[in-house]
Amino acid sequence: EPSLGNAIRAIKLTAENLREATWNGTDLKGREGMMYAQYIAAQAFNSGGLGIIHSISHAVSAFYDTHHGLNNAIALPRVWAFNMPVAYKRFADIAQAMGVDTYGMTDVQAADAALAAAIRLLRDVNIIEKFTDVKQDSYSKNRLGMGPTKFYENAPVIKGDKADVDRITNHVLGDACTPGNAKECTFDLVRPVVEHCMNGDLDELLP
Repeated sequence: EPSLGNAIRAIKLTAENLREATWNGTDLKGREGMMYAQYIAAQAFNSGGLGIIHSISHAVSAFYDTHHGLNNAIALPRVWAFNMPVAYKRFADIAQAMGVDTYGMTDVQAADAALAAAIRLLRDVNIIEKFTDVKQDSYSKNRLGMGPTKFYENAPVIKGDKADVDRITNHVLGDACTPGNAKECTFDLVRPVVEHCMNGDLDELLP
C-alpha cells in the first residue's frame, strides 16, 4: 500500500510525457517529466516490489541479451491482461492515471480501458509488439546476435518456438520478481503469457 501513490504518479507522468519525450527530444518538458517518472517509479518498486513483467524481461535478456526496457514494454500488456482478474480496482485507478474518463464505467470496464490505453501508448512510440519481431537492427545498441551469453548461443533472431517458450517460462518461475506478482504463477498459467509475448497479436488482448 505505501508504494501505490508513487506508482500511480509515475504512470500518470509517463502517460503525459512519453510521447513528447520520444518524438520531440529537444523539448525539455517531456524529458523532465520522464526523468521524474522513472525516479518515482523506482521509489515505488523499491518499496512494493515487482512482478512477472520483469521476470519475463530478465529471462529474455538472459537468453538473447536484448534490452531490459524493451522487454518490459513487450511483456507489459500481456501481464496486465493476466493479472487483471485479481486486481480490477487497481487497473481502474491506472486508467484514471492514464487520462481515461472512467465516469460511469465499472471497474472491469475501466481496467479494460487501461489496457487499451497502454497498448495505444506503446504503439504511439513505436514499441516492437512481440519478441519474435525484434531484429538485430531494431534499435541502437542492440546486442542480439553479438556474441554468446551465459545461457545461449550467438542467436540473430528470437526463436519463439515451443522449446524457447518452455525454457523462458521455467526461467520466469525461478526469478526473484515472480513471488511479488499479483496473480499466482505456475508453469501452466505463465506459459501462455510467454507464448503470447513471443508470437501473439496485441489486438487479441482488447475486449
